[in-house]
Amino acid sequence: MKNLIVAALVFTMFLSGCYYEDGPIVSLRSPKSRLVNKWKYEKFLMNGQDITNTYTSNSAWVEFKSDNSATFHESSTYEYYAYWEFDDDFKTLYLDCSDTSGLYWSQDYEILKLRNKELWMTSTLGSVTMRVELSEY
Repeated sequence: MKNLIVAALVFTMFLSGCYYEDGPIVSLRSPKSRLVNKWKYEKFLMNGQDITNTYTSNSAWVEFKSDNSATFHESSTYEYYAYWEFDDDFKTLYLDCSDTSGLYWSQDYEILKLRNKELWMTSTLGSVTMRVELSEY
């Protein structure tokens, strides 16, 4: 009986981690607890062009909070805010964004990897395709 319980636990943990194309395969932490963090940009591709330097030279960062709010600090003169939520299978991150000028927009990211210290996402907004790779700040 004890072996059956252990096997069921291992199987459940295995299924709970199989969300993302690039991993992790198994995680003891929920997707929300892995997302809630302060992140820095490691790579940013826009329509295949590497614009990472724009974000790393401006000390840009993103912070997802446990109350489902987020701050995107892109430079010392511009940041915007968002309310975030996952879809039912935790593969898409929905953002309702706004900035201080009164501009509002929505953006969806497909999550490719969500580990404790790594977050990879892609998004298409109109004709612009972005791939963002973040690491723990």
